[in-house]
Amino acid sequence: MFIEPVFGKKFFGREEILGTLHKRVTALKGGYRQNIALTGPMLAGKSSILRHFLNNVKDQDIMPIYIELDGEDFRVFCDRFIATLLYRYLKAMAFKVDGDVKALAEEAKKTIPVTIEHIDTIYADLGAKRTDNAYEALLNLTSVFKAETGKNCIVILDEFQNMSHFKLKRPFQVFGRYIMTQKNTMYIVSSSQKTLLKEILSRKLSLLFGNFEVIEVGGFDDQTARSFILDKVQETQIADDIRNYLIQVTGGNPFYLETLSKRFEEHYRKKKDEVRAKECFLDAFADLLYESSGVLNQYFTNNINFFIEKKTRKKFLPLLLSLASGNSTAKAIHKDLGRMDGDLGKKLQKLIEMDLVFNSGVFYKLSDKLFEFWLKYVYMLKTRSMIDDMDIKYIEFKKAVGDEFTRYQEFRSKGHIGAMRELLDRFSNEKVKFNLNCRIMPGLSKVHVGALDATGNVHEMVGETATAKWIYRAKLLDKVDEQDVLDLMAVKMCKNSRKPVKKVLITLKGIEQNAFLLAKEHNIWIWDIAQLNHIMRLYNMFEIVI
Repeated sequence: MFIEPVFGKKFFGREEILGTLHKRVTALKGGYRQNIALTGPMLAGKSSILRHFLNNVKDQDIMPIYIELDGEDFRVFCDRFIATLLYRYLKAMAFKVDGDVKALAEEAKKTIPVTIEHIDTIYADLGAKRTDNAYEALLNLTSVFKAETGKNCIVILDEFQNMSHFKLKRPFQVFGRYIMTQKNTMYIVSSSQKTLLKEILSRKLSLLFGNFEVIEVGGFDDQTARSFILDKVQETQIADDIRNYLIQVTGGNPFYLETLSKRFEEHYRKKKDEVRAKECFLDAFADLLYESSGVLNQYFTNNINFFIEKKTRKKFLPLLLSLASGNSTAKAIHKDLGRMDGDLGKKLQKLIEMDLVFNSGVFYKLSDKLFEFWLKYVYMLKTRSMIDDMDIKYIEFKKAVGDEFTRYQEFRSKGHIGAMRELLDRFSNEKVKFNLNCRIMPGLSKVHVGALDATGNVHEMVGETATAKWIYRAKLLDKVDEQDVLDLMAVKMCKNSRKPVKKVLITLKGIEQNAFLLAKEHNIWIWDIAQLNHIMRLYNMFEIVI
């Protein structure tokens, strides 16, 4: 593991997710049970969220049972489950909590004999190698405990998909059957394999998908990421362009942000009188992403080894490298590979199932932005360089990253409206998918841009296609309200033609709920900052950090 979960004073952000978890605990005490599934990439902070939540459950009538499924066998899983339940109970009752499972059971037997008797049947089944019987008895343990004590249990299974490694006949189906009847036990499951988790919830647990509230854990939003960096490097002032570049290249991933910003601080504190901040920034990237001992270099190398078996790397690596080079459509990938591949669709789908790639309409992109960066500037450099000289390759890496950073500075100098205008110029009738909806990005002509107020808060970009006029109205400084929507609704057909008017409202600072509903009612497409940046990434642009 590259990073231990953090909680308590070291924990940062995630207020919305934690608020949801605590609301569900309150509802459980009131007789309403809602299970939760946390999903997101590795190192996104799921375990930290769960540990921090666990640390803040203070109600003595709630018994949280946290189990990290990290490859242990089923017997160890049973020991941990039982020991955690007994430990939590005895601690809540102010009893002695030292010792192993046997000692805990001996102490608990004085007050919860029925529960201990049930535990004895679990171990009897394990001893007789009736593992499936033991599994069902273990799943029923929280119900027995509730009946005897009146206390509800919250069972937290971190990396839930690893239950498939147990030598059980139907681990998920049996699990699902018990969840359906256990209204007094709340389950929180997590997984770094998003596609696999959704497969388990929707198919292997059959009707249970509707009983799990799925929460996706991604990177920090821009404001939280900015505060996070400041918290980690309090003694060093990171320039806006460097800080914003870190936020957009890492996708706000807390582990990436902390690792890179702290290494930057180390270089800056040593060399601040000798070199510019940019040089410290490049040194930090070289240390962590290029050097073989760099933690991020090791992590991404292990990622390739973990997800792609050696015998299939020849098949999948060229696709990953082509995607990292900016070839985002099947047509572009075919051209880059120099040949037509009849199995390209199947290969891309397999990479999607591995959560290495995501699909949006005609576009395919690597899921992890920093992994994409590493493939492009480290892996390809080390494997494709004509000169096998590590010193030269190191210099080439720093130059390539420096050039990339310069391009980002140029992008940022255009301002938000300039970046949006460049995005519109790249549209050529490609299909983009958002959730379940597909949209066409229209190729526009006669695009003009103008501010609609003296403060520069509201801008409008207007262009045409053969069949419609398109208005993209962006509010930069504050939330969109109902009046903003009404103003856009007032725009009708073109005066000199009968072309219909299509409208897009870009809400960099968010939108009020009533305004959102009004816009939806009148078929105005809303782009928040996440959607805007999603589209910009599909078109191989830097993302806007607000």
